[in-house]
Amino acid sequence: MKRNTVLNFFVMTSGLFIMTLGIAVSAKAGLGTTPISCLPYVLSLAFPLTFGMFTFIINCFFVLFQYLILKERFESYQLLQIPLIFVFGVFTDYSMFLVSGLEITGYHWQWAFCLLSCVIVGLGVALLFKGNLLMMAGDALVRAVSQGTKFEFGSVKVGFDTSMVVIATIVSLIMFSAFNGVREGTIAAAVLVGLVVKFFVPRLSFMDKLFCENVSKDNISVNRN
Repeated sequence: MKRNTVLNFFVMTSGLFIMTLGIAVSAKAGLGTTPISCLPYVLSLAFPLTFGMFTFIINCFFVLFQYLILKERFESYQLLQIPLIFVFGVFTDYSMFLVSGLEITGYHWQWAFCLLSCVIVGLGVALLFKGNLLMMAGDALVRAVSQGTKFEFGSVKVGFDTSMVVIATIVSLIMFSAFNGVREGTIAAAVLVGLVVKFFVPRLSFMDKLFCENVSKDNISVNRN
């Protein structure tokens, strides 16, 4: 395994953890979580399984749907999404544990932590993007739908996020007769996280040079041998 791949893996894993920490902060703020996480969070409030467990289960369905859509075009290495989302689920529960002692009172403080969570999630997503090894199952499903329907990725992404929010809202209303886990913060996250990612990605461009340097060093070592 080349050192650049190890570094990519480290960056991707770091991004994954930072993203789950942001999701946990958003859940603690009480104004709703990100669109991709609102359904597992609502289900975790309604049933005995943890937030991370439902995150893993739902994302496994995303992988299954990718296979059903792409069929023979589904590449076997995409099954590596499963261990990735397992780690994602574990990180989610660990991040929820880390913020369990955080007490947020007052609507203005809820919004402050909600906005902070958008920044943290955006940084995590940017690091995942820079890691450039695997897509998260939700985004990979969006890509599969885009390939299958020929609709633009961005348009499918909007539809996917909207569907997740609608389903989570319906589940919340059925289980609690209230908006638990899906509130104004969910809308804020849908708008702001993408902007934060666009802010961070160019500022992390030094990582691209670092990956290239590692590749060059490996090539030099091979040539010398």
